[in-house]
Amino acid sequence: MPKPSELYLGVLDFFAVILPGAIAAAILQQALGAAVFGSLMTVPKSETAQWAAFLMSAYLLGHLIFLVGSYLDPVYDGLRKRLSAKEQPGGLLRSTAIQESLEKNQEAYVRATAIRNSLLAPEDQQAVNSFQWARAVLVSKCPAAAADVQRLEADSKFFRSFVMVSIFTGIACLMQARLIEAAVAFVLVIPCFARYCERRLKSTTQAYIHILTMNGLGELTRQPEETKAALPLDAA
Repeated sequence: MPKPSELYLGVLDFFAVILPGAIAAAILQQALGAAVFGSLMTVPKSETAQWAAFLMSAYLLGHLIFLVGSYLDPVYDGLRKRLSAKEQPGGLLRSTAIQESLEKNQEAYVRATAIRNSLLAPEDQQAVNSFQWARAVLVSKCPAAAADVQRLEADSKFFRSFVMVSIFTGIACLMQARLIEAAVAFVLVIPCFARYCERRLKSTTQAYIHILTMNGLGELTRQPEETKAALPLDAA
């Protein structure tokens, strides 16, 4: 049995899965608790058992919310491409700050992709996209920079999950005819989705900037072909 000190809880695990799951479990307990505990499951008697049931529910709900929330990624990609289009007309969403962030992200992406293509063989370039490659490089060569990007990723995934929490909460409140609470929950969807988009855009931009910085410092070099040829064929 592992010791508590050996258990690893990552930043993404906590903010993207456990925390949204705990919020959802706490909110939905009043709406659905009676339907689960007492009919489907035995009501826990001790305080320790109640906390264990809550944590298990939070963990399960967190993973389900994370899965459903992943379907927001195509929505984000489509919105980003639409706002990045040169022919996109002006408007509330097409503000100067958003435009500058999108242009900065695109320029950093193009330059980081060029570095990736110069370091990877052509047959390897299709196996990983630029952001995945940048994140892998940072993990192996600069853990501090990887942690910086990971914190932004954790923020984006938390708000992505909280979008789903707000939607589910609004539906649960409507089922109980709690209209004010339902309205508040549905209104929260908008700022949470906006924050998710902003944090995700910044996480990718920051990853590319770290790659550009490392490349400028000469820390990214391609392994010579003669070195590769010298490696044993059965090397893992």
